[in-house]
Amino acid sequence: MGSIFNTDKGFTLLEVLLAFFIFSILFITIYTTYSGSFKTINMTENRLELYRKAAIVLERISEDLQGGYISLLPPNSFGQPAAYTRFLGEDNNMSGMDADTLSFFSGTQPLFSDEGETGSGQVISYNVIQGSVEDELILLRSEHPEFIHETEEREGLVLSDGLQAINFTYFDDDGVVHESWDSDSEEFSGRLPRMVSISLEFFNYENPEAPLEVMTSVALPIN
Repeated sequence: MGSIFNTDKGFTLLEVLLAFFIFSILFITIYTTYSGSFKTINMTENRLELYRKAAIVLERISEDLQGGYISLLPPNSFGQPAAYTRFLGEDNNMSGMDADTLSFFSGTQPLFSDEGETGSGQVISYNVIQGSVEDELILLRSEHPEFIHETEEREGLVLSDGLQAINFTYFDDDGVVHESWDSDSEEFSGRLPRMVSISLEFFNYENPEAPLEVMTSVALPIN
């Protein structure tokens, strides 16, 4: 004789809603955990790439500066020193951002030269131009046999983009800080700075109000 009770029992609406609620909590927890991890990984990778780029830029500038010198060539017939021996660091501003420039004679070998070509060095120039993006600066590096005239267009290869500030600071033999340096001036009279501090600020996409700053200092040869 069959049972009068039906043992087949389905889920009630309350049970379905409860199961859906628990599943939603688990899904949100897992998604939040993984998305947070991926975001942290991406942020870390972006910062590592930025610091890698910054290290290359600072190494290039440091190497050029370590080869800097003031030539002992005599002045010309008008009593003026040879222009290419000048060390010129200018405190500039572009669209409200620090955009310092620097030009000096360096004994480092040219990056682009014929095989076997030798020389005493060349004028290294670090100039700044406005980037295509608002509030972006681009740092250029160029090599010349001599100083270019102020009216000539400043050109060069892109050393770094995505910058918000480029600042060079100079220290004399007494440790006094100078925002600019001109070896042809009466104040510095044919001398190199004892040390140059380089500060670069990169655009921080995570927090545009807090740019990422990297800096180093380079001791120059005693002249």
